[in-house]
Amino acid sequence: NIIVSRRVLLEEEQQRLKEESLGAISEGITISGTVTSLRDFGAFIDIGGMEGLIPMSELGWSRVKDVRDVLSVGQQVQVVIKTIDREKERISLSLKDTLADPWERVGEQYPEGSFHTGIVARLAPFGAFVTLSDGVDGLIHISRLGAGKRINHPREILQEGDSVEVKVESFDQANRRLSLVLAGAARAADEEEASIAEYRRQEGEAPSGMGTLGEMLLAKSKKKK
Repeated sequence: NIIVSRRVLLEEEQQRLKEESLGAISEGITISGTVTSLRDFGAFIDIGGMEGLIPMSELGWSRVKDVRDVLSVGQQVQVVIKTIDREKERISLSLKDTLADPWERVGEQYPEGSFHTGIVARLAPFGAFVTLSDGVDGLIHISRLGAGKRINHPREILQEGDSVEVKVESFDQANRRLSLVLAGAARAADEEEASIAEYRRQEGEAPSGMGTLGEMLLAKSKKKK
């Protein structure tokens, strides 16, 4: 059958070209491709006779809920080859690796002690994650949410989607961690510290004296009697 024979020849030629293409690429290189289809788990990209997959986690530095928010069929893209399974002929790609890493400048943009407005992105039993910019989330630990009162879950104070003002308490570049506190609580603590410092200055007491503002005021009232 001529038609069947031609089909077999075409399939063999396609397989040969695929094997040649697989042999010509390597992990870590950047390559051009075309979006061929979109799925709930990622996007398939034609990279010259072969298809690779960009999983959802590799679409960007921020969390992507719908691949259609980032890509469309027929779109030309630059991708990085993450892994190649030559035996199974599977190629994993990354769009994220072609984009600037937002954490490279986090120390400059969000220095310790600075105040910023963010959006509550996710609640967990141990705290609330707040998005400050694309790809940059910080954590308000649950122990810092109750204004001194014990709470069982962050949802008692915050909801996903809330806009909140926060203060950067600490920054860990190596582990990509930003520790945050609610701005209101931070300002209250700063005001208390300032009041204690002012009282000590006026009374000439050493910093190792009374511990809390309440104790300071109590001591001051006793002196006036």
